Order: sequence, then structure tokens, then C-alpha cells
Amino acid sequence: MKWTALMLPEHLVQLKEWKKEQFYEKKRELTEWELEEIEQTIQRAFKMQKLIKLTLWKNQKLYDEIGKITGADVYKKELLLDSDLSIKRITFDMIQKASLVDDDD
Repeated sequence: MKWTALMLPEHLVQLKEWKKEQFYEKKRELTEWELEEIEQTIQRAFKMQKLIKLTLWKNQKLYDEIGKITGADVYKKELLLDSDLSIKRITFDMIQKASLVDDDD
């Protein structure tokens, strides 16, 4: 006899959610030094109009966005990143890492 037959549907839903959460990546709290390095990289990319690769944390996952920074809204705490397809608004708290992209290729 399977255990699932004895469980309530609500318990099955919670078990499925728990299994999904096991694969979530945890958002790292950045140190003061890391935040300063990210800020300097973003400023350098903006001033020199270079491509930047931002590692972002959203929906419990890390992913990369590449583009040029076209502006920043300090009040909303957002960057405007111009990728090939669109201009994206990226909040500061999503950024986990920043690096310049070598476009010499």
C-alpha cells in the first residue's frame, strides 16, 4: 500500500513544494567589499559604454544578463540595461556579481 493514498491532498501539495525548494539557490548576502567592487564595475561600464555581465538572483535562481548600462534610477534603486532585445530594469538588490565583457572577439 502506498503512503500517498493515506495523505490528504494538501499534504501532497506541500510535499511537492518542499521538493522544489530543495533545488532553490540561496541568495548570498554580499560583503561591503563585494558591494563596492560591483558598484565600481558598474560605474566603469557605464562611463566607458562597455558590455557588462550581471549575475542576478530572481525567483530563487541565479542567471546572467549581458548588455550596456544606459542609466540608473537612484530613487527606485534600478539600473537600465540595454540588451540586444530590450531595455531591462534591474533592481540593485538582484545583483550578485558584475564583470566587464571583453568585446574584442
